[in-house]
Amino acid sequence: MRKKIVVVLAAAALGAGVGAVLAYGPLLKFKSEGVLSMEMGTAEYKRFSELANDTTTVRQYMAGLPPPDLSGDQRDGLITTVARGQWHKPVPKVSRADAKELPDVLLQLELERERNQERDGRGHDRERRAPVTVYLGLRLTHSAPQPQQAADVASWLGGYFKDVATREAVREQVSRWAAENRQFSDRAFERKSRFEFDIKQAQTRAKSLKAIVAAYPDAARRDSQQVVDVRKDNEKFMSPMSQLVAAESEIIEIRERLQKLEREIEQQAFAKSLVFDAEATTSKAQSGSDSVRQLSAVITEASKKVRTEAESEKLLSLTADISQISARFLSQAQFVARPSVPSQPERPSPAMVIALAALLAGLLAALYLWRERIIEMLWRDEGEKV
Repeated sequence: MRKKIVVVLAAAALGAGVGAVLAYGPLLKFKSEGVLSMEMGTAEYKRFSELANDTTTVRQYMAGLPPPDLSGDQRDGLITTVARGQWHKPVPKVSRADAKELPDVLLQLELERERNQERDGRGHDRERRAPVTVYLGLRLTHSAPQPQQAADVASWLGGYFKDVATREAVREQVSRWAAENRQFSDRAFERKSRFEFDIKQAQTRAKSLKAIVAAYPDAARRDSQQVVDVRKDNEKFMSPMSQLVAAESEIIEIRERLQKLEREIEQQAFAKSLVFDAEATTSKAQSGSDSVRQLSAVITEASKKVRTEAESEKLLSLTADISQISARFLSQAQFVARPSVPSQPERPSPAMVIALAALLAGLLAALYLWRERIIEMLWRDEGEKV
């Protein structure tokens, strides 16, 4: 019996040794966590996260900006970790706990206040394009054998996600420019032809009305009624002079709209070559910051070809779109809580791993040494049941 107890204790000691090797070796992990501020909508976060979790994307970024102090095997392990997609979690503006504590009225007032701020800051057109921000940012985590390495890689992952978001935002913006340019080109000349036809119709009507007014000068002198609006369904009840004034006013209004359309045609014609160059340039960009730089270079080159005030206005509008992306994802997106250097390893702690390994080894040894008695007891119990 004593020998068996000694064997069990020896097995437990051996298990403790194996546990120590594992606990202070491959199982030793330090977890670093940080919060990156980046306002996003749900659709944006899904697009950004899918791209960020792609192995091709992370390899491409790693080739230009490798993570600090990692060997080749560690980089491959980091790529595998990134592909799992568990290194980032969105931080919602209103959590479930907040929603339970705050009344619905206060939440509605808060959302309305944010909409008003977006309207004042971006204007109505910008507000139409801007997504509803549901998330305040990201919570980034990374585990590594060394505390400093965990913090450094977590910070690197924050820069990586910012770069992915910037690159995708630039790609989407250029695609929107191209789509708007094509849609406008498809409809512009049809609208221009319709305006020109409307002007001819109004001119013909005005010419006929002038003949009627000239034929009845007394009726024209007695007519002093102010004309506010003349529509097709009530113009026959108005005097010829009122209809003449309305026709001339309609000509002026259509010409103003035609002039505005021609200005837009000029702007889109100027933007067409710029958008083509932007699509070719951004498709070759190796990173988000590189895509912003190359797109800015395309806009700078296009500024040398500006000839009119309308083209200058269009160029300023495109420049503002890129400046907004750069400010949002490169300047404003910062760590509000930088990944800290962890002081304690992740659970299970090394002491717990050693204790569990010793207990398991001792238990297995005891089961082996007393196997005959255990089997005998099991058979005896089975016979008593029968």
